[in-house]
Amino acid sequence: MIWLIEISIILVTAILVTHARNVYNLSFVKVFWISGMILGFLREYALSEIMKIYSYGDFHITLFGLPLIYTLFWTNIAYIGLTWSNNFLDHEYLKAKPFDYHLPLIFLTMVLISFFFEALLSQYGLLIWNLDSSSKLWGNTPILAPFAYGWTSVLFIKSLKLLSKEPEQNWQVLVLKLSLAQPLVVLILAGLLLLSNLAIILVFS
Repeated sequence: MIWLIEISIILVTAILVTHARNVYNLSFVKVFWISGMILGFLREYALSEIMKIYSYGDFHITLFGLPLIYTLFWTNIAYIGLTWSNNFLDHEYLKAKPFDYHLPLIFLTMVLISFFFEALLSQYGLLIWNLDSSSKLWGNTPILAPFAYGWTSVLFIKSLKLLSKEPEQNWQVLVLKLSLAQPLVVLILAGLLLLSNLAIILVFS
C-alpha cells in the first residue's frame, strides 16, 4: 500500500503538469514545480529534522532521508488549490487585485485535503506527530495539521504572485528568485505554525 501511495503521487504529478501546461504554458510548469519542489524539501527538513514536529514511517522512496513524495505533494496540492479557486471565482489569482478571495479558498481547500491525506498516512503509520497536545483530530493527528497544509500553500502561492509581478520575466530568472525565496517562506511558515499551535492551546486549554 505504501508503494501505491508513493506511485500515485508521482502519477498525479504527471496529470497536473499536463493540465498546467495546457492552461498556462511550459514556462509556468517549470517555475511552479521546480520552486515548489524546493519548498517541499526545505519544509520537510525544517519541520521534521529541525523543529521535530513530526517524524516519518517506512516510506520507500526517500531523498536524504526525507520522503520524495513530499517534494511533489506540496506543489501538487498548491496547484489544485490555485486551480479550484480560479474556477470558483472565475478569474486568475495571479492577475487578481491585492485583496481577493483566492487565498481563503486555497486555505479551505488545503484543510479539506488534509483530512483525507492525514487520515491515510495515520492509518499506515507513515507520519508520527510529536506535538504534545490533548486536542487531536484522530489518533496522534493534532488540530495543527490542517493549518500546516493551509499555510504552506497560501505562502507558496503568495510568493509566486509577488515575485512574478514584473512582466515578461525570463522563466529561469523567476525560478531563481522563487527558489531563493523559499527559505524565507519556510521560516514564515514555521512562525505561523508556532502561533497557530499557541492559539490552539489557549482555545482548548
